[in-house]
Amino acid sequence: MILVVKLGGSVLGEAGLRRQLCHQIAQLKRNQHELVVVHGGGQQLTDLSHRLGDPIIQHQGRRVTDEATLEAAKMVFSAINRDLVSDLLAAEVPAVGIASYDGGLVLCSRRPPISLTDGDASGTQQPEPIDFGLVGEVDSIDPTVLERFWKSGFTPVISCLGADRKGQIFNINADTLAAELAVALQADRLVSVSDVEGIYLDADDPSSCLQQLTAGQARILLEEGRLTDGMVPKVETALSVLEKGVSAVQIVSGLTDHALVDALSDKAGTTLTPDP
Repeated sequence: MILVVKLGGSVLGEAGLRRQLCHQIAQLKRNQHELVVVHGGGQQLTDLSHRLGDPIIQHQGRRVTDEATLEAAKMVFSAINRDLVSDLLAAEVPAVGIASYDGGLVLCSRRPPISLTDGDASGTQQPEPIDFGLVGEVDSIDPTVLERFWKSGFTPVISCLGADRKGQIFNINADTLAAELAVALQADRLVSVSDVEGIYLDADDPSSCLQQLTAGQARILLEEGRLTDGMVPKVETALSVLEKGVSAVQIVSGLTDHALVDALSDKAGTTLTPDP
């Protein structure tokens, strides 16, 4: 089974939790799954930007990246990648840390300004397109780069920095990068691990977490404005992945014991599947 595991920055900041997740990845590796690990670092980037006094601008969970933010992202993502790889090695996973552009894996370009809709049931389009700055969109992926790692027994750990043909580096949304990799590899599952248990009908009611959700049901939740800002891009990305041939997308909490392993048997978080 080919698995793409996306680890959010919210579950990578605390060393003990990060190591526990690495041991779960080691278990998946021992079960003969081919793994790609993609990590974010949004919370850590926000914290560093605060300390540096840099402005933080977001629209519906999407970060605007200026020059200062990009320089901070380079520092933050590199540090997270090193920590994650070292913890995986300690868990006996032969991990190799790379940025998405290493080896020509991912080629990207600057995202053009886009129009967003208001996050409510009205779906009203905002008047002006938003320029997200130095944010990259994935143009192409060479999956043979990852296949060569697998053939050599290595597990690639990929940070969400991309580059274009001219060498300009961009910040790529980690959910987007993981999704594009899952599609390029025709992965069996994309598992997104964060500090959120799954998709809730009511963000204030823990018992409203949905275990199963079809693509059609997810679209209705988006149209009705029932998802929080941070969940909107995750669900939009999941829908795109399902449309392009990935069998399932799972959103699980890394704060829950064994959630990453349990995700493979649909015993944790929310599992999104194509419409029947």
